[in-house]
Amino acid sequence: MKVLVAEHEPMCQSFLCNALSARGFHPILAVNGERACSILQEYDAPRLAILDFRLPGMNGIEICRRLRARHDTFYTYLLLLIPNSYRLDHLLALESGADDCLAKPFNQDELSARLAVAGRILNIDDRLTEISGRWRTMLDTLPFGVATVDERGFLKRMNITFAQQMGFAHPLQLLGQSLDQVLRKRTDVHGMLDQISWAEPFDNVEVECRAPKAKSRIVRLWGRPLPPNGEAVYELIVQDAF
Repeated sequence: MKVLVAEHEPMCQSFLCNALSARGFHPILAVNGERACSILQEYDAPRLAILDFRLPGMNGIEICRRLRARHDTFYTYLLLLIPNSYRLDHLLALESGADDCLAKPFNQDELSARLAVAGRILNIDDRLTEISGRWRTMLDTLPFGVATVDERGFLKRMNITFAQQMGFAHPLQLLGQSLDQVLRKRTDVHGMLDQISWAEPFDNVEVECRAPKAKSRIVRLWGRPLPPNGEAVYELIVQDAF
């Protein structure tokens, strides 16, 4: 497992790298904040990062904030190293997105305990990602399209079938677009959707789709509000009419 060590003090660099290597980790060293942030944006970035609070350039707090603002599909565990006497910095670090803090100076046992916690959290994230992947595979093999939208009406999630029904090759081409604009651009030649209240459920509404390179076709739509959550508020199901 790769671990980013973002530390500018030579003695602490050596201690951390040696301790990590002895435990089977592969440490990747960065001596300033800009380099650390760059490494964490790479395709195969480390999932665990040990960041010094006082890194030159971009400090550890700013790196935490930037990383959490990205909403990555995978989780990166952030352990921030802070001066022992700076209690307020501990709270600031946690508020900025750090998972844990370790006061300097620290010993081998303290580091080992923190690494064990990080390992447990990342193992849970891996299991959840595996479960999510199975659901994703199942969704993409369904014979009908499924999509969800947020409270502003923008598409948040969908399967491949839905994207193809709307005339796109991949769901990523549709993410963040307005559901209303997508439907009115690709479907509903006769304005049937104007009769629907999007705050309420509806069943088996037939609309005619415009097809860019083929004849128009008829699809059936079902919609329902979702239980309150922080991401999606409405779900739409689209099926070709046979």
